[in-house]
Amino acid sequence: MTQSSPSRPDPAAVQDELRRLLQSSFIPEGSLLAKVLTYVVERTLAGDDRSIKAYTIAVEALGRPANFEPDRDSTVRVAAMRLRGALDLYYSGPGANASTRIKMVPGSYRPIFETVPVEAAPAGPSALFQLARNLVSTRALLVVLTVMMAVNFAMTISLMQMQAQAKDDQQDKAAVYELIQNDIQRSFGQVQN
Repeated sequence: MTQSSPSRPDPAAVQDELRRLLQSSFIPEGSLLAKVLTYVVERTLAGDDRSIKAYTIAVEALGRPANFEPDRDSTVRVAAMRLRGALDLYYSGPGANASTRIKMVPGSYRPIFETVPVEAAPAGPSALFQLARNLVSTRALLVVLTVMMAVNFAMTISLMQMQAQAKDDQQDKAAVYELIQNDIQRSFGQVQN
């Protein structure tokens, strides 16, 4: 069970979780995603989450010029979308046991902080359950990737067939055009052999 606590997060736990995220391969420190995440988390912890907007992220976190236009430049929107995906992947994989989680809600640049209670359970079955869960998610990922590759392959074959059909149609049109041209020339007595 997950309990949201966006209004009064434990700043130390959130800072620790931010450090773990920046040390992961999902949001490597120094990357665009890391800059955005660090900025929005720090602004929220400072109690200034109302100022978190595409413009302020671009100018203050990413170093864009003051004339930055968020309506024309989608850098921040794309970064936020990728950040949401990276966080989801992290918490469904290596961060699955994190007691504090940082999430980005779609449609907003403000993070929320969740506290996940740690349930007391015997080490053996819990570890076995976690291993089984990881295997299932790995299998699901492989199935999804396999399906995507199969669809891509089918679309490639279909496109190749369409191109071959278009080439055949073009050759047929050229042959018909040549027949018409020969008929016109014959009707005017200009047959060329």
